[in-house]
Amino acid sequence: MRQSVMGALAGLAALQLGLAVVDMRTAWVQARDAQDGHALVLAARGLAGALDVQSAQWTASYLALRAPGTLPAPPAVPPPAATPSADDLAEKRRQADQALDAALEALPANAALDNARQRLAGIRQELAGPRRAVDQMLHQAGGDRDLPLLRNWLAGEKALATAEGRLARGVVAIAARSLPSADAVLAGDALAARRDADLAWADALTQPPAATTAPLLDWPAPSRPDDGLAVAMARFTAALNGRRAPEEVVAALTGIGAVAGGALDRWAAVPVPAAGWAAVKAGAPLTLAALLTLAILGTLRQGVFLAVSRTARLMRDLAEGQVAQAPALLPRLGRDPLVAELHSALALYWSHARRIERETQRRERAERLLTVERKVLGMTAGRAALSAVLSALCSGMEAELEGGLCSIVLVDAERRHIQTGAAPSLPPAFVRAVDGTEVGASVGSCGTAIHRGEPVIVTDIASDPLWREFRQAAAEAGLAACWSLPILAGDGHPLGAFAVYFRTPRSPEGWMLDLARRASRLATVAISAERAAEEVERAKAAAELGNRTKTEFLANMSHELRTPLNAIIGFAEVLENDLRRVPDQATNTGYAGDIVASGRHLLAIINDILDVSKMEAGKVELRERVCDVGALVAGCERIARARAMEKRIDLVVAMAPGLPPLLADDVKIKQILLNLLSNAVKFTDPGGTVSLTATINPEAQLVIAVTDTGIGIAAEDLSKVFVPFQQIDNVYARTTQGTGLGLSLSKGMAELHGGRLDIASQLGQGTTVSLILPSQRLLTGGAGEDGRPSLPPGVMAAALGDKGA
Repeated sequence: MRQSVMGALAGLAALQLGLAVVDMRTAWVQARDAQDGHALVLAARGLAGALDVQSAQWTASYLALRAPGTLPAPPAVPPPAATPSADDLAEKRRQADQALDAALEALPANAALDNARQRLAGIRQELAGPRRAVDQMLHQAGGDRDLPLLRNWLAGEKALATAEGRLARGVVAIAARSLPSADAVLAGDALAARRDADLAWADALTQPPAATTAPLLDWPAPSRPDDGLAVAMARFTAALNGRRAPEEVVAALTGIGAVAGGALDRWAAVPVPAAGWAAVKAGAPLTLAALLTLAILGTLRQGVFLAVSRTARLMRDLAEGQVAQAPALLPRLGRDPLVAELHSALALYWSHARRIERETQRRERAERLLTVERKVLGMTAGRAALSAVLSALCSGMEAELEGGLCSIVLVDAERRHIQTGAAPSLPPAFVRAVDGTEVGASVGSCGTAIHRGEPVIVTDIASDPLWREFRQAAAEAGLAACWSLPILAGDGHPLGAFAVYFRTPRSPEGWMLDLARRASRLATVAISAERAAEEVERAKAAAELGNRTKTEFLANMSHELRTPLNAIIGFAEVLENDLRRVPDQATNTGYAGDIVASGRHLLAIINDILDVSKMEAGKVELRERVCDVGALVAGCERIARARAMEKRIDLVVAMAPGLPPLLADDVKIKQILLNLLSNAVKFTDPGGTVSLTATINPEAQLVIAVTDTGIGIAAEDLSKVFVPFQQIDNVYARTTQGTGLGLSLSKGMAELHGGRLDIASQLGQGTTVSLILPSQRLLTGGAGEDGRPSLPPGVMAAALGDKGA
């Protein structure tokens, strides 16, 4: 309310002062314009007088040249009564020039008149030559006159009179805009009439008699009351048409000029106020009103709003936390019960404000701590160096503990000595003094806290017995207090200690201990994560070493076993062939065949183990060539069909038409397909079906899928099928031979080609294993818009049809 009233009054006063300034400026501008207009009127009056003198001088000069016997006179103009001398004529011209110069000198500067003034100056300059020639004629005693020169001179005088009249009318028009008056119109009309009369008079002096018989002027009848202009024009017309003496005509011209001069005199007599007085007069009412408004505002402020203002100031100080004690009621304001009640409310507000301030500080501190925690956890997750993580933690805590110097010490693997983990602000000499200290019951704050497993608060190092051995080092470092909290792992064993030092004896506040506990927990996370990462690295190195040893062992053993096994197989084959030629050796021949079959089976297992070892060692290389997919599939079909027929299994092969050539290692592709077909036949009951399809999918990839109607695989066992030496625990795994390497090898060889093996199965219904090779391995002779090899139209149509189906 107070602010609204005071604001409204202040705004009103400002508005009044603003309007007063606007009015004063407007009055000032109008007064200055009126003064400029008055000066223009005076200048126009001078120009009108100069026109009269100018007409008289050139009329006298021309008539003097027409003296009897010197120049033939036009019949329209009678001769003059008396001929003035050359000196008189020169004096008249000098007076005319002085009058014009004086009028031009009095004319104020105005851009709108510049062209007219320049035109007048140019005409005067051009007229100077003819005037000198005329003066010479006048001084000659007799002789013929130069008629062309006289006509040129008189034309120049006419042009000068026209320019003077135009300038005078222009001055009048501009003055009328700044200083309006009824005489402005009369002055303009009179000057225009004077211009026409001068031109008519000049024509009468030079034109033949016939030209003067026509009306010289067609002056319109005035629409205003008689102001003398019409009478003066009528007198001039009568004098000119009546061929009266030149003196009468000139007198009539002067009468027209007198009308213009009278109008200009009356116009100039209009009083023009001073600009300053006009501005003061215009702004006085609103200025007085503004002063009155300000007086009312001051009265209200001193008498009514003083108490409210001071109370509001006190409230602002309270809100900004600038009042350390509860506000007391001022004696001069205590007389008002309302103010006293307000101050009581302020005291209550102060207590609440202090509580809110403490809560705000607590929340801000918590937000800053969260920022520090996020930073520390982020560095920990990013595997930053432990020293950098702990230094960041100490720096973040120091920013919250004003004057605090934080450090973190770590215990060695034997948990007997402490080592400095981070101490960004402690003196280096002190850090070296305590580094390597043995953990014990009375070894400073950190060593004791680690030993006890609980916080140790030393408020004064100089007097505390725990610091007896390190008191000198602490004094040299300027340290006077130390609070230390142990950093404990999840199982309770100590990892180190977090310490806060101060340079003056100091006891901790509750929030400070909470802060130190949070720092201790963060240090626990960082140290535990670092040590866990070290354990993982060591375990990983050990596992890699074991895997590498296993691979090398398998590779070496497989190589060592293949040599004698090949000899056994060879000799068994020779023995079998020899026994076939000996009668009554059928039983022994069968034994020899069993030796050959068992040896070949064992050789196949050893070869698989060797291939797995090479795959894991990364020593398998592809020998790529362009292959026909149909030929690859046909070769595998012939081998698998014999096995299928033995189990009475129907083998179905379906090839998409127009499959493009394939760039691949044909031996390994055959090995993949034979492994897939062998597994499908092996795990399918007699009477079942195994199908092989080769198509192009919508992503332009070659897909060769082997599907069986066998026992299937449980969903939880699908992740095991590609693990080496892993067999699914079912009835077929126990009754069929195998090492569990087939699918693992096939998967590795598919990936070597940039492809993959996908498997889908349902227990009791069958399994589908798909070999998917990338489009880059299909040789189509071109590329599509997306950069992939383009496919023949028939194959693409079949692929899209399969997708739609």
